[in-house]
Amino acid sequence: MEFSFERRARSRKAKAGLRSLFGKAPSAAEAKDRLDRLAARALKGAEVTVSAKRITAELHSFVPALRILIEPDGALVVRGQAGAGPGYADDAIARMAPILDELDYAWEPDDFDPRAAALAWLTEQLRGGATELGMPDDRAFRVDAPILTALGPRDAAWRDAVLADPSAGRDIFAWWDRKPGHLERSRAVLAMWHEVPWREPVDKPERALMKRVDADLRAARKADPELALPYAEWADIAGYLGDDERAEQLRERATGPSKIGYRRYDMDVEIGGGWTITLPGRFVSSWEDDGERYWATDGPRMVEVTKLETTEQDSAKLIEIAPPNHPVIAATAEGTRHARIEAHDEDHLHIVHGLVAVAPHVAIFTCKATAADEPWALDTWRSLRHA
Repeated sequence: MEFSFERRARSRKAKAGLRSLFGKAPSAAEAKDRLDRLAARALKGAEVTVSAKRITAELHSFVPALRILIEPDGALVVRGQAGAGPGYADDAIARMAPILDELDYAWEPDDFDPRAAALAWLTEQLRGGATELGMPDDRAFRVDAPILTALGPRDAAWRDAVLADPSAGRDIFAWWDRKPGHLERSRAVLAMWHEVPWREPVDKPERALMKRVDADLRAARKADPELALPYAEWADIAGYLGDDERAEQLRERATGPSKIGYRRYDMDVEIGGGWTITLPGRFVSSWEDDGERYWATDGPRMVEVTKLETTEQDSAKLIEIAPPNHPVIAATAEGTRHARIEAHDEDHLHIVHGLVAVAPHVAIFTCKATAADEPWALDTWRSLRHA
């Protein structure tokens, strides 16, 4: 659930009457044609897509594309989701100024205040009992807090404070004002909360992500050396990238320990076919074999789940079909869910291998780690459930 906004603009010229003698307002088709030609130039630096119905522009890496269209009556409409904050709405509206000048359009009304609108939206959501604000739909983190916001968990005292004074809620918006460095800081901080795994990168995409965050923070500091930045977390990222000297310099400017990051928490992951599993947020994952095989790793530990569909309606019989090859270390039978797990060592790895049956569904679970990780592997196997 994100703060969204809509602005409308109309031609300053009259469609009919005496004023139209001095120049008529363009038709919807004429306005759309001119808008299409102006958009790429006016929205420079954004990824712009022009279609027959609308124009979309990617202005921020953590915000859905801005939508711009001409309605049948000739009105120009701009719609956006501003989960990053009212600064995004400011920026989108400012970017439209040259287009409106070229079209001879004007906003109606012209007194829109995105900060007031964002706080009004926030208080409305809190009064309605919302528990997630600006959170992505593809991850469910296990956080013991009544409210999750794009910039971290909040407690009941925060909610009460915002309901008493809405301005107390501005801290959940990464981009509050359209000032130098604020765009770059918002991208970096949102990536830190939702994407950075808080460990050394295990592949090229993770390294590229950390480099982008580092570059955004450098740009933010260059634009405004006094801008408040998350130096403790920035130091961690510099260390993950192998720059220990700069990491130490950044750490000297930190005002406390590293705290930012939902991926420091466990998360519930839907792995397809009705199955879910709980994993540390620092894991990176993928699907193979047309979605039948799921794997995830944080580098030292690896988890794999293969899903099967059968015709057998008895979970106990499904478990018995495949006898254990190694010592069984745990087994359970809870209603229709039957499970068994075994363990052995192989090539310096401790392998925990098990089955979970919820007839007619079966999941084959494998964890490769160290012997010290066995309790964690067992907890992860126990978390494997079928809806």
